[in-house]
Amino acid sequence: MKPVYFPYTYIKETVAENLCACFNQVTVCQPSGHNIPEKMQKLAQKGLIELRVPVSGDELKLESLIKEYNKWGEIHQKSGISFLAAKGESVPFFDDTMSSQIAAQIKKIEDQKKPEQEPDVLFNARLFLCIAQVYDLQQDILSKELLSVSEMEKKLVEGLRGEDEDFYTKYAGNLINVTDEAEHRMVKERLDTWVHLMAYDKELPGFFVTNNKDAFDYLIEKAGDSQKVIELSHIPVFPQSEVMLKWQEMLLEQIEGLSKDGNYKINQKISELPVAEKIGREISLTIFRVINISRRQLLINLLGQDGPGIMSNDDYEINKGILIGFAEPSTPTA
Repeated sequence: MKPVYFPYTYIKETVAENLCACFNQVTVCQPSGHNIPEKMQKLAQKGLIELRVPVSGDELKLESLIKEYNKWGEIHQKSGISFLAAKGESVPFFDDTMSSQIAAQIKKIEDQKKPEQEPDVLFNARLFLCIAQVYDLQQDILSKELLSVSEMEKKLVEGLRGEDEDFYTKYAGNLINVTDEAEHRMVKERLDTWVHLMAYDKELPGFFVTNNKDAFDYLIEKAGDSQKVIELSHIPVFPQSEVMLKWQEMLLEQIEGLSKDGNYKINQKISELPVAEKIGREISLTIFRVINISRRQLLINLLGQDGPGIMSNDDYEINKGILIGFAEPSTPTA
């Protein structure tokens, strides 16, 4: 059973590797089939991710608006999130009367009157996710550049240790701090738009996974009754070996059982984790099972309404489990 990564349409290589230590491959949904980032395509070629485009159409219109958005960003020399954040707490673009007004806002063309129409919520959600994807890609590139500079700084400061201990101590406290803020920006808005995209997917997923605790907590809260079914720590992230593949197969069998049978009991052998030959990255994994709810009802809970694109023939799914997972780097033990 392959998990769907949420609420992002861009995934960093390290995050993909971490998730694949458990699941072998994850699905990453795309708001458009055009201009998929090259980094994402390479991850798909490696087999780490599967790219899925739930909704197609209006590709040229999306491309045109994204170009206008990029021009706006270049002119104002601000980060991509600035324009999105200016929308406040409302779901981005959902209250606009026409998508063409978005371009007008980006170019700051005022007083341009448009005939009132019902907003195209799905298109606006895809547009927001496209813009968020551009931002996430830019932040990923920037964080890698900062990390490279930080590593060079550390080597320089290490060289100063023996020469001047006081200077070393003072300078070491001012090293560049590489933080990953992109994943924590506008989580609620990302979820709202991502759910609108998924509501039109012909194959509604039953297994979701994220590396964002806020997104995980929000989805669990909205889902209703749930119970923790799997909790693992210090899962090694290293090139796949025979023992790791066997453990993954066992884990996926347990997940499949949980998704099909509400009374399924976990085989505790999955806690017998493979041991890495060398010390490296480790992650923890927590999975909750949502009970007494269908996939369709979960999306209705998240949307706050019965969206027109949500499948309706889901009565047979009421007794199946919906799984929501959270993976993060393990805290080193003392």
